[in-house]
Amino acid sequence: MRPVSGCGLVLRLERIVFFSFSFSTVITAARCRLPACLPAAVRASSAGIMAAFLTHQQKVLRLYKKSLRHLESWCIFRDKYRFYACLLRARFDENKNEKDMVKATKLLRAAEEEFWANQHPQPYLFPDSPGGTSYERYECYKVPEWCLDHWHPSEKAMFPDYFSKREQWKKLRAQSWDREVQQLQEETPADGPKTEALPPARKEGDLPPLWWQYVTRPRERPM
Repeated sequence: MRPVSGCGLVLRLERIVFFSFSFSTVITAARCRLPACLPAAVRASSAGIMAAFLTHQQKVLRLYKKSLRHLESWCIFRDKYRFYACLLRARFDENKNEKDMVKATKLLRAAEEEFWANQHPQPYLFPDSPGGTSYERYECYKVPEWCLDHWHPSEKAMFPDYFSKREQWKKLRAQSWDREVQQLQEETPADGPKTEALPPARKEGDLPPLWWQYVTRPRERPM
């Protein structure tokens, strides 16, 4: 890897494209609306969690965010970082109206190669991010969800809203479990799954397979 300055990262990223429209070269999995009894955050994010592929727009946006993070690692002083961040955004906007997907894909690939060649050797990482000093620090405090079944009624009475919703979720799980397993069996290749991503719901009103683990997942910081 060749050492470069902060401005070098920006000046080398000349062929990055930014798409303002949601046109994709990859067909993403179908997204179906979840029942209203599920939490709003789960209904809003389940389709994205279950998606197996990234659209072209998502790849460009993630490349732009990574470029800014590594640029921030190169430029220690904030005023210098803001100057080159504006230049970086201007280069993203140069081809935002590009309609030729073949050309756009080539530009994106070239931009990703430029980023890989000029990335910071030790970029700043947030403590809770993968590789950070506090990553998965609280995992040891997270208990399985089934432990709530063994709570005393007096303990459950302290959280009436949650446990009333939990009983509804348990009924939904009992009703949809057979359909979830059948969908997994039908869509899993004979030689085994190719990715860890789970398929989304295929029909309106159905629940995605193994939705229970997302609805009842513990807090990131239980303490």
